[in-house]
Amino acid sequence: MDLATFERIRISMLSGFRVLGFDLETTGFDSSKHRIVQYAFIGSDVDETHITSEALVKPNMKIPPETTKIHGISDDDVKHAELFKEHVDNISKLIDRSILVGHNIERFDWPFLKMEYLRCGAEIPEPYAIIDTWILAKKFKISQYGKRSLGALCDKFGITLEKAHSADADAGATLILLWKIMEQYPEEFQIWWNELVKSSSD
Repeated sequence: MDLATFERIRISMLSGFRVLGFDLETTGFDSSKHRIVQYAFIGSDVDETHITSEALVKPNMKIPPETTKIHGISDDDVKHAELFKEHVDNISKLIDRSILVGHNIERFDWPFLKMEYLRCGAEIPEPYAIIDTWILAKKFKISQYGKRSLGALCDKFGITLEKAHSADADAGATLILLWKIMEQYPEEFQIWWNELVKSSSD
């Protein structure tokens, strides 16, 4: 399939939507007790203008040293950052009716986001659809050396992932990963997308 054909397939499915790569960094892995320390959205709006929104978040708890070793964010980095509730309006405007793309978003990022909204007493925004590239990779049997981590799949598709485990880098890489999957598995993605849209409208 040539690039022009791929672009027609991509545009026919996702045109007219805000499409955003999304990623979070947190103080740990349990959304019931850990907190968000960084979020990032990277993508394009319905008029195809570029969107980049990234911020550090004050978690109101200590960031464990072992977690800092993963994403590089320390207590000093978030000392003067705003609390999550100060970011709610911005995040809600971005997510509302958008196509949200994340790697393992269904099991990690989205539950964390829902919990932070619950703590704030705010209503969680409703995206048009959530695309989890980890789920796509599993469904289409895509892996690199038996792994489906973001780093492994980026390596498989030749995607440069600098500053891994930084929310902005991971969000951008996830969006590119989606385009690569759509390019190499167009028929499979078309079927999956049609089923997703149908289930969303039921």
